[in-house]
Amino acid sequence: MIRLHHVGYVVRDIESYAEGFPGLVFERAVDDPLQKARLALYRAGPAYIELIAPSGPDAFTWAHLERSGEGMHHICYEGADEAEVDRILRERRMLKVRGPIHAPLFDRPVMFAMTRKKAIVEFLL
Repeated sequence: MIRLHHVGYVVRDIESYAEGFPGLVFERAVDDPLQKARLALYRAGPAYIELIAPSGPDAFTWAHLERSGEGMHHICYEGADEAEVDRILRERRMLKVRGPIHAPLFDRPVMFAMTRKKAIVEFLL
């Protein structure tokens, strides 16, 4: 059964953005060379908030930041293996965008997909 793991936000400055959320508890941060971004994970009750600060125009999330500004980027689920995620994508007619790739922030593989309404969904494998 899949469950919500985190909501990801693209931001310019992690620390100042995190200050706007009440009750966040810092877990860890990493520099992700593949995504070309600084990533920070905060506990927010039973789920997490991920803050993503792209380092420049070649970062995965740079275009989103430039086009839409700071804010929500994706929702992430866990509790399914790759075969189950593939089944979910077929059933919901989602487009697989990237992955599986290694996510240093979680030390696990992840997959990214897009809904028919163009929302980004991440799956922790």
